[in-house]
Amino acid sequence: MAVKKKIDNTIKSFIDNGADVKASKDKDFKNVLIRIPTNVLNRLDERIEKKPWMNRTQFIVEAIDDKLESNY
Repeated sequence: MAVKKKIDNTIKSFIDNGADVKASKDKDFKNVLIRIPTNVLNRLDERIEKKPWMNRTQFIVEAIDDKLESNY
């Protein structure tokens, strides 16, 4: 026979309330999966070493923005 424990009402209401669903929150960013050839990625890493304050994502986003601005 199973034994049931009483749960305090505040704990039960907390559990029932749950958390916000991550997907339902407004986002300023969207994750995108891209495939980059290894030799291009190696060149990218070499450039980033010269700019230690920048990471791959920042570099790629900046390059995309530059490309969009120059073509339109």
